[in-house]
Amino acid sequence: MKLLYTDIRTSLTEILTREAEEFVATGKRIFYIAPNSLSFEKERAVLECLSQQASFAITVTRFAQMARYLVLNDLPAKTSLDDIGLGMAFYKCLAELDPKDLRVYGAIKQDPQFIQQLIELYHEMTTAQMSFLDLESLTDEDKRADLLLIFEKVTAYLNQGQLAQGSQLSHLIEAIENDKVSSDFTQIALVIDGFTRFSAEEERIVDLLHGKGVEIVIGAYASKKAYTSPFSEGNLYQASVEFLHHLASKYQTPAQDRSQTHEKMDSFDKASRLLESSYDFSEFILEVDEKDRENLQIWSCLTQKEELELVARSIRQKLHENSDLSYKHFRILLGDVTSYQLSLKLFLTSIRFLFILVEAKLWPTTL
Repeated sequence: MKLLYTDIRTSLTEILTREAEEFVATGKRIFYIAPNSLSFEKERAVLECLSQQASFAITVTRFAQMARYLVLNDLPAKTSLDDIGLGMAFYKCLAELDPKDLRVYGAIKQDPQFIQQLIELYHEMTTAQMSFLDLESLTDEDKRADLLLIFEKVTAYLNQGQLAQGSQLSHLIEAIENDKVSSDFTQIALVIDGFTRFSAEEERIVDLLHGKGVEIVIGAYASKKAYTSPFSEGNLYQASVEFLHHLASKYQTPAQDRSQTHEKMDSFDKASRLLESSYDFSEFILEVDEKDRENLQIWSCLTQKEELELVARSIRQKLHENSDLSYKHFRILLGDVTSYQLSLKLFLTSIRFLFILVEAKLWPTTL
């Protein structure tokens, strides 16, 4: 296990790609793991960093997709079930239960919100690799009995119908634990980029592969100042530092600083240093000129709708001012993509409706 970190001025992907190429030189097959939302962009970035611009030994993928490479022929032959199907399974099983069989939830056993909560609990326990028998630790005896009865009935129904609700990662975990993976672990290496935390399943996969002798390199963005500081609360790199400290403690390996020195600081570097300094209360003075202020702007919006409209207007204005730009030159990063899904759908719907009005000449084209 090797842990690496660098500040945001240095390309972490370039450093990790060099690590991957060193593994390739020893004859290993590399899985370069990126988060789901960044896998496509990361694949392009890795290819740009490769000295030969290509390598058959390096596969840029996600944790879930890696399961298909390792247990391609051993995935369970069950019908995949999405959340809608799982909800119908809960609905059917609860309909068959007599309300008297449930001490607490009998009156609401087919309430949509109650079923949605059961689905969420099912997902959380599956992801955390918990058995439904772990519910026995609940202090409320009546609720415990009801939940055990419901989950036992649903699990029996899914097994009887050969329906699979488990993730690909859960199948891979089961395959590794039962020694059903035919791949030679000594010929595999993992390079992990872009994470500041692992899910329970992802951490379990890393732990199992490490125990099987797979060489693993994990990289994250953090400054040496933040990593060595005894106080990280509120720091710009807090998530990465806590992530690295957790792994360093678990696998008894120190994280290595791979930050590079640069003759000139760009606007992004200045902003990150000033932000970090403001959180750890250290005195750090940098000269910020007008060009720096133009390169970095901070907006404050009251609602997501206002934020989306402002971003859209800004992109449109830049395209109008510079004919050499196209939409591919813009990248929008979101801390939580799912929290913006509803607002984006409503925003795009309103844009489509506006175009319909313009085409029908019911709305002025000057907008």
